[in-house]
Amino acid sequence: MSEEKGLNIYQRVNKVMSECVYLQKTQAQQGKGIKYDEVMAMIRQLLIANGIVMVTTQESLECLSGVEGTKQKVYQGKFSLKLVNMDKPDEFIEHTAYAQGMDGGDKGAGKAHTYAMKTMLVKGFGIETGEDEESRAEKMEKLNVISPVEATELGKFCVDSNTNQWTNTGLALMKAYNINSVYDLPALKFNEALEKAKKHANNK
Repeated sequence: MSEEKGLNIYQRVNKVMSECVYLQKTQAQQGKGIKYDEVMAMIRQLLIANGIVMVTTQESLECLSGVEGTKQKVYQGKFSLKLVNMDKPDEFIEHTAYAQGMDGGDKGAGKAHTYAMKTMLVKGFGIETGEDEESRAEKMEKLNVISPVEATELGKFCVDSNTNQWTNTGLALMKAYNINSVYDLPALKFNEALEKAKKHANNK
């Protein structure tokens, strides 16, 4: 903790954000979503390591109504979450959220509190969630495109130097990788695409 002691609360939260990982949504009984326990399992040690203490407060709570024909009751509350710098307790970031919880027993209020906590942690730390890991990987790959140096090397085969138009090789690569421009090629596909470009150009 020696290095962290000199950090303010914003710097500490930023460090936690940089270490947060992607959470994949799972199929729950009442719909798709990540669970509070999954969020806490990931973030608890990061909070401890960076000297951040969570302080939660129930600002308000009311029973809205019962669900007709059942014993279910719906509770709604306003909750706050303070992320406190443990070395300077007067320094904190505060989030608030409204949430509802429904239960046939006495757990409705607790469910509302838990949902609010999960929401504030996910939003407060910018934790990424998604339907499946594969689709996320594909999106990230598309964002990480080839470098200018790689684009120049690939452009030798894909752009006609006289007309500045795409060559047949360039058009073939764009179709193969489903991109609008050779320069939008994912970086991980560069070597593969370069080999294809060379072969296509040699077979003309």
